[in-house]
Amino acid sequence: MEYIKNILKGSAIGAANIIPGVSGGTLAFVLGIYDKLTEAIGEFFEVDNKKRIEFIKFLIQIGIGVIIGILIFSKIIEYMYNNYNEATNFFFIGLIIPSVFFISKKEKVRIKSINFLFLVLGMLIVIGLGYFNGFQRIESGIINMSTVYLIKLFFCGIIAAGTMVMPGVSGSLILLLLGEYHNVIGFVNNLNILPLSVIGIGAILGIVIFARIIDFLLKTHREQTILFIIGLILASIIEIYPGITFSMLILDIISIILGMFIVYKIS
Repeated sequence: MEYIKNILKGSAIGAANIIPGVSGGTLAFVLGIYDKLTEAIGEFFEVDNKKRIEFIKFLIQIGIGVIIGILIFSKIIEYMYNNYNEATNFFFIGLIIPSVFFISKKEKVRIKSINFLFLVLGMLIVIGLGYFNGFQRIESGIINMSTVYLIKLFFCGIIAAGTMVMPGVSGSLILLLLGEYHNVIGFVNNLNILPLSVIGIGAILGIVIFARIIDFLLKTHREQTILFIIGLILASIIEIYPGITFSMLILDIISIILGMFIVYKIS
C-alpha cells in the first residue's frame, strides 16, 4: 500500500507544479515526503547499493505520480482557471494556509531576531518574482522549434524544476516569468514529444542540483532553512490571491474551506 500512497502524493505534487503560484515543494512538505525526496535525489550517488535501491523505488513511485498528475490535471486545471479562476485560486490558498501551521508545529521553529531575517528573505524573493511577473507579456501563436528555442526550453527546464524543489516557489510561476508557461501547457496537452523531452532533461538536471543544496542546508542549518521556506510559503499566498467578487463570495468560502479540510485530513 505504501507505493500507492507515494503515487497519489506524487500526483498531488505534479498537479501543483502546473499551477502558477502554487508550489509542488509545499505539498511535498505537507505530505511528509519533502526530506526524503531531497535526500533521495541529493545523496543518490553517496549511499550504498541497498540504500540506493530504496531511493530508486521511492523516486520511481513519486515520478509516476507526478507524470499522472501533470497529464490529468493540466486539462482540468486549465478548464478550472478558464471558468472558475477566483474560486480555484481560493481553493489553492486553502491548501497552502494550513501547511504553515503544520510545518511550524512539526519543526518547533523559534523566531529569533537573526532567524526572522530568513523568514523575511523568503517572502521578499516570492513577492519580487510576482512583481516582475506583472510585466511579463506572454506571446501566443505558432512556435518555431529552432535550435535556439530548444536551448531556451532546456534552461527553462533547469530553472523551473530547480525552484520546484523549494516549497513556496512555484516552478510554473518561473515559466510564466520566462514567457513559456502557456507554451508548456500546450506541449503537455498536445503531447509534443520534442519540446517536452528537452524540458524534461533540463528539469532532471535542475532538480538534482537544487535538491543537493536544499538537502545540505536542511542538515546543517535546519531551523534557518525551515523559516526561509515558511517565508516562501506565506508570500505565495499573497501572489495567488485573486481578489473577491461579491457574487462569487459563497463559492470562494466553500473553496477555501474545502482546501483546508483536505490538507487537515492528509496531514
